[in-house]
Amino acid sequence: MILITGDMLRLMTVGRTHMLERNGKPAFVYLGEDGTGHMRLDDGTAFSGRWRLKEDGYATEWDGGRKGEWQLHEKDGGIEYVSRDGAQRLKMLGMFFGDSEGLAAQS
Repeated sequence: MILITGDMLRLMTVGRTHMLERNGKPAFVYLGEDGTGHMRLDDGTAFSGRWRLKEDGYATEWDGGRKGEWQLHEKDGGIEYVSRDGAQRLKMLGMFFGDSEGLAAQS
């Protein structure tokens, strides 16, 4: 497993939408260039808030106080999201330019 950092991390996060597998269904996270973030979970629950790039991952703070810190790892030719504490692992199913799911408009 290889931790993604630096320029590659920036390229893969800033202004991108990530589609993740959560509970066997797709969930989406949009990480805006202006530091805004939007997320729609597999059950349709939506969150908006702020995010910031860190040296070895990124951190979110969603409206309502929910926080998270994530790292991206290359694993078996794909990308895996890993929570900083290692308790959660999510497979990235896709990465798209911009807010491909219109998440900002849904919040």
